[in-house]
Amino acid sequence: METFFANTKERILHYTDIKGFTKENFFKELGVTYGNFKGKAKEKALSVDVLAKIVSKYPELNPEWLLTGKGEMLKKPNVQNNTNTPINSDVSSVQDTKCKQQIQILQQENTFLKENNNQLKENITLLKSIIQNKEQIIALKDKEISELQKKQEYTPK
Repeated sequence: METFFANTKERILHYTDIKGFTKENFFKELGVTYGNFKGKAKEKALSVDVLAKIVSKYPELNPEWLLTGKGEMLKKPNVQNNTNTPINSDVSSVQDTKCKQQIQILQQENTFLKENNNQLKENITLLKSIIQNKEQIIALKDKEISELQKKQEYTPK
């Protein structure tokens, strides 16, 4: 389920929510104020400089999603380029056949676990988005109920 955000600023706010950043600190680090992301100011475009800072400071953020809303919010990490890979991962240097087999099995399991971990992170992001949407729906329904109650209390004479 893909959430629609009307503009780049809304996508940035969503990203800060998902990552758990405090908005004031996030925007202070970028050299802008949180006020630029509220009310009518939210409709105004961001400068290219601010967008460049965001993309360079948060490399896991998908620039296409940030700018257009298309695709996934976070980039899919490249498992081969993971920095946690041991320096000597060349199994051919190991002489013992059983050790080679065990190393290969562990490497495959490690790759599987990394991919599974990334999928779980994506699921968490999706679930947070769903919760946020549900909370917005509840807030709208509460507002409708309140307005209906006010109409029932008001009876013209």
